[in-house]
Amino acid sequence: MGKKVLITGITGFAGSHLMDYILANTDYEVYGIKRVNSNLRNVNHALGKITLFDADLTDETSLIKVLQKVKPDQIYHLGALSWVTPSWDMPAAYMQTNAIGTINLFEAMRVTECKARVLTSATPEEFGDVPPEMIPITEETRIKPINPYAASKVAQDMVCITYHASYGFDIVRTRAFNHEGSRRYIHGAIASFAYQIARIEKGLQEPVIKVGNLNATRNFTDVRDTVRAYFMAMEKGISGELYLIGSDQIHTMKDVLDMLISLSTRAKDIRVEVDPARVRPTELMTFIGDFTKFKKLTGWELKYKLDETLKDVLDYWRNFINKDMY
Repeated sequence: MGKKVLITGITGFAGSHLMDYILANTDYEVYGIKRVNSNLRNVNHALGKITLFDADLTDETSLIKVLQKVKPDQIYHLGALSWVTPSWDMPAAYMQTNAIGTINLFEAMRVTECKARVLTSATPEEFGDVPPEMIPITEETRIKPINPYAASKVAQDMVCITYHASYGFDIVRTRAFNHEGSRRYIHGAIASFAYQIARIEKGLQEPVIKVGNLNATRNFTDVRDTVRAYFMAMEKGISGELYLIGSDQIHTMKDVLDMLISLSTRAKDIRVEVDPARVRPTELMTFIGDFTKFKKLTGWELKYKLDETLKDVLDYWRNFINKDMY
């Protein structure tokens, strides 16, 4: 067999897609950390090919036990609280999971003398509200978080820098811009749009889509391309370096919503309404990145266009509505 790979957050959106990519393209052994009573929906199809352990990033003891059993060669650290909006209501929980949780993982590695290479995934939310003269964003753009989620991920990133400098940890840091696809929960804007469209088509709600701010501009990448980028960063990245990951598919949220509606069998009937509850206290209007550094290192390029991604997302929610899973 090949290397032993441990994925935190394996039952989540990106973690489960990364699992799929590694299983399909390598002979690596895949292990995952899941919380007790985690929903296994995203990994059910692979349960015979992976090994899961109950553990929690807020419990160092549980992480020590997993590392002692697995002895991984690589750790993809994707486990996190990642929805922005709830972070205003539970800022301490976000800091505890994302920042202290990373410390717990690294301290568990020190206790067990684990020398695994680690890949961490952060967020462009860390850059805050970037002024036009600083667009496109690069690895050198200043950090200025304006929501508790972003602050927790900045803290996580500083932990990575510290453990690389202090203990020589082999850490590759990434910041992935918006990535979309099947399996993202409906807290995400695009998943929410698609979920509502699927319900409208099924006759489960009026032909009205509730939205937040549609004026924000983003880079969009298919999650399958993003996890392939994570794999390439793990394999080829320089220890201690930061790499931005994303594409040149730049659209407003309104553009994306219009594209999704155009795919619906009820397109002519659907209306859009702003729901104040979906408007964040602070909104980052423009995320446009320069991904030259990562592309030069790896040769990574997109395989999936946005229209393919959106069709997959809508079909995913149509499927789930038909199965009465939500």
